Amino acid sequence: MRILLHLLKGVWLTWRMSRRGDDFETRSRIRRDWYDRALWLAGVRFRLTGTPPEQASLVVANHVSWLDIPLIGAAVDPCFLSKDEIARWPVIGWLARQHDTRFIRRGAGEANAHIDAMREGLDEGRHFVVFPEGTTSRGQGVRRFHPRLFAAVGENGHPVQPVALDYERPEGGPVPVAYTDDDRLLVNAWRLLCRRETRVQVHFLAPLQTAEEDRRSLAEASRDAIVERLGLPAEPLDPPTTKRRKAR
Repeated sequence: MRILLHLLKGVWLTWRMSRRGDDFETRSRIRRDWYDRALWLAGVRFRLTGTPPEQASLVVANHVSWLDIPLIGAAVDPCFLSKDEIARWPVIGWLARQHDTRFIRRGAGEANAHIDAMREGLDEGRHFVVFPEGTTSRGQGVRRFHPRLFAAVGENGHPVQPVALDYERPEGGPVPVAYTDDDRLLVNAWRLLCRRETRVQVHFLAPLQTAEEDRRSLAEASRDAIVERLGLPAEPLDPPTTKRRKAR
């Protein structure tokens, strides 16, 4: 019930910000506070290490759960990409538009839309978050990072900010709240809420300068840094053999 009320509060806060014409700094603070409170109500206790970027950066992270989005959002208030049809959804579409979501169409001929949307956001001074694995995992390894996404920083010189999301997990076992395989969102969320507490460390690693690096080198370097910080096997996980669900 408290989480439902907090979601409704998010709608009210968004309407109030829009009505008052709040400046960016005010909107950013309100968004980060909302993410932080939502995580607390869900029993998620997180700790930040390292220094979140101040300069507009392409933030890249390993992908384990839909929780990855509010965890990073609470720290850096970034932009996200979303499917074009979501912009037309009642309430959700309005919320996404109000909070600077960049909408893209999926399908043939639209591959460059991702990159253009990220470049636009970065050039406007916003952080942009992507999950270069392209899908979630159980947290026992990290898949290969897709280099194409790093083309967003190839021309404008914005840095790449690797982030290692370190969820608590049994030794050698999967992350209990991972959202992957054939998980359903409501079932996964219920499993999270039934836990007494879920602990996550969010590690902001050394940023990567991009001026003289190609996108493949950036993908490999950011993945290597995340894998090393998490203490996971260096060899990438095998590509998924079944359809995986994406958090966004």
